[in-house]
Amino acid sequence: MGKITAVLAFLIVLSPCVFADSITLKDDQKFTADVIGFDSYYLTVVLENKKTVNIPWREVRFVKHTTTASSWLEETYINNEETDVDTLVAPVSEDTAFLHSIFPGLIIHGSGHFYAKNQNVGMSLMSAEIVSIIIMAVSINEVLAPVQPDQSNSVSTAVFLTGLTMFTVSWAWDMVFARSAAADYNSTHTFLLSDAKPAADAASVTPNAVSSPASVIQPDAVNDTGNAAVSK
Repeated sequence: MGKITAVLAFLIVLSPCVFADSITLKDDQKFTADVIGFDSYYLTVVLENKKTVNIPWREVRFVKHTTTASSWLEETYINNEETDVDTLVAPVSEDTAFLHSIFPGLIIHGSGHFYAKNQNVGMSLMSAEIVSIIIMAVSINEVLAPVQPDQSNSVSTAVFLTGLTMFTVSWAWDMVFARSAAADYNSTHTFLLSDAKPAADAASVTPNAVSSPASVIQPDAVNDTGNAAVSK
């Protein structure tokens, strides 16, 4: 009996972590939370640290319900338009930044820094990649062409190697410094999923958590005719 009680207690503690709803924002922030309601402007969720947050629909890319009921109305509020995301929920992952620098970083240099929100370095690395590809493309024909006795392709080879070096260095730079870029971003921003205690009232809610809207639709409060029940 004691073992069964212990197992049940473990499952109760573990279930919020395993079965919480999954939300993805348009800047690739991914986190788990419980969806408790929504209206035409905001999605209202309770985070793992018990903070209640209102996220603008324009910042939401995807909602996967696990513990709460879904509503077809949510799909009408989610759009594919890219926009700046001001809601900072979870810190960016240093490991994910490094993985992004490998792939798609091999194809798009600076991907690790783009993930880490360092747009300036990301754009510089991507520009260096484009220039290196142009340099290699201009010289590749002469490098591969047969060398005539009275000709030399040493200049073309040097140009090609210069482009190849730029390509390699820009990719390597992203891989080496992507982790530190993510760490710098995390150290200079405040996130809702932090060790701080949840706000006691609306006056102490973090600026990223917009005050609760006047009317909130409960996720499971949609009848068969598609009419949403609104709670005041």
